[in-house]
Amino acid sequence: MLVIPSEFLPIHRLGTPPYDEWMAVLPDNTEVVVADVAGKPSSIGIEKAIAIVQSRAYLEARARQLLVPLGMEDGEWRLISIDFGSEAQHHDCEFLMCFAFQAAMTDPAGTSPYVEVGFALPASLSVGPSFSPMFVLMIQTTAGLDG
Repeated sequence: MLVIPSEFLPIHRLGTPPYDEWMAVLPDNTEVVVADVAGKPSSIGIEKAIAIVQSRAYLEARARQLLVPLGMEDGEWRLISIDFGSEAQHHDCEFLMCFAFQAAMTDPAGTSPYVEVGFALPASLSVGPSFSPMFVLMIQTTAGLDG
């Protein structure tokens, strides 16, 4: 289960212009980021975060399927954050799952390959009594990959 809103801490992001967000850390050290609304964590962001964290195993497995063709060996992709804040909005996504590659027997480093997988709702999806969201997944950002 996700942490309660009082466990979200304010963070300041550098950008143009700089902006504020809120972050909580799950027991496995995965960061959960939500937008700032009037100096508080977004209540909608927190609601989304709770729902996604409850479905995390399934959604993370879907995201990892996109990482398979990247061909990284001798290590694993580690989920480091789930972003419901400004970065997700920038990519027109409901949220981003951010993964860093951790080589075997090492800790993730600032130079580790990094991938953001975006989860977006199709624009043509209608919301009605039988609404069941189906996310479109795409790799949004990569860093540190060869080739």
